[in-house]
Amino acid sequence: MKFSSVKTSAKSQNLLGRLKAKTGLTPNLMARFAICLSIKEKSIPHSEEYDKDGSVLEPAILFGEYEQLYLGLMRNRLKHDGLAETELNEMTRCHLNRGVIALSARIDDLGDFYDLVVEERNV
Repeated sequence: MKFSSVKTSAKSQNLLGRLKAKTGLTPNLMARFAICLSIKEKSIPHSEEYDKDGSVLEPAILFGEYEQLYLGLMRNRLKHDGLAETELNEMTRCHLNRGVIALSARIDDLGDFYDLVVEERNV
């Protein structure tokens, strides 16, 4: 199983744009971190909470050279949640959107992002 393109919600697209303006970091980098934040949560995100009215992110752009790492993370999470691998792309979309919302609430500038990375490394 491989990733296919991921469509963000309109809200996530907007939030990723704001995060880029606040931090100077590209949306794909913020999306990667957002996915990790969401994977860390205990609950399973629900697809009906996120529309598909945002932008399309291709796997090569979203994950870059780390696509296999993210594939492993997502497969592990699917197994943990008792979901089939056929849910890979939909759950990746859900984790990305949930993570972007969580991330945007915690970031006002690049310093906040740095602090969050340090905090998450120490957990």
